[in-house]
Amino acid sequence: MASTKFLVTSVESGKTATVDFGASILSASVAVQGYTVSFGEKVDHHVKTLKVNTSISSISGSVVTVGAICTMEDNSKNKANGTVNVLVAAVCD
Repeated sequence: MASTKFLVTSVESGKTATVDFGASILSASVAVQGYTVSFGEKVDHHVKTLKVNTSISSISGSVVTVGAICTMEDNSKNKANGTVNVLVAAVCD
């Protein structure tokens, strides 16, 4: 009987991470659970753009590989990258 399992992983912007559910995966989905991004302490910036997303890169057996993007830019074109907490939900056999 299939069961739904949930795991959370942290992914640096532009990178991937793997999550092993320990059982064959029938389907999976991801969602942003949270994120962290900063220009640094004691620095005042007017944020122009903030982009945060996550996606599934691949599913193989019991493993889901997820990617994430977390970027921020101000009006002076200063950029910062962050980390995304990704919630992975998988229906397992």
